[in-house]
Amino acid sequence: MFPKIKISGSVLATILMLVFAGLAVLAFRAYCDMKADRDRLRENQNLLLHNGVVEITQTNAGRSHASTPAITLRPEEFRKSGDTLAKVSRQVDIKPSRISGAATAATSTRADIEAPLTSVQADELTSEPVDSQATRPPVHPSTRCFSWHDPWLSLSGCVSDSVFRGTVSATDTLDIIVHRVPKRFLFFRFGCREVRMDIISRNPHTRLTYARYYRLIK
Repeated sequence: MFPKIKISGSVLATILMLVFAGLAVLAFRAYCDMKADRDRLRENQNLLLHNGVVEITQTNAGRSHASTPAITLRPEEFRKSGDTLAKVSRQVDIKPSRISGAATAATSTRADIEAPLTSVQADELTSEPVDSQATRPPVHPSTRCFSWHDPWLSLSGCVSDSVFRGTVSATDTLDIIVHRVPKRFLFFRFGCREVRMDIISRNPHTRLTYARYYRLIK
């Protein structure tokens, strides 16, 4: 025989209150999670409708600067998004579930060049080393050549028979900074309003034209 346990009305009421309080806390947390997810999807929709809302400006040093807010996705949402970044990750055998962030940026390079033309005679090649002759375009009596370069861009070639033959090369480094933007109320800053990605190009000839940043959450 099990001993009978007597529970007073006050104890039972206290237990029921604790159970209801626990259920209320769980319901409130579920509501907050659902609201946060709804706000996330609404913000993503707004960003995608405006093509990422990319802000393209210049720094004080004249460098091209792009700033865009993060699109927050879950791994399965990123996999189904159809974005080229998801395809690129598959090509290098990276599963979307292992990605914590992915970004893409587009640039264009343009430079105004002023370089003098120099006449080159075909018989001048005989005095040059064999290796240098192999790297130069064919030279005709009417060939005129030029060369121009700076720390980021180089251009060299020859014009012969109204045809330009030469080489253009450019180098650049993109500095990418991901940071949180806090909420503001009067002079106070708190919480996190959004996550942004800022890109700065070091090549003064480069102009950033597009940027997108995906932040993946579990």
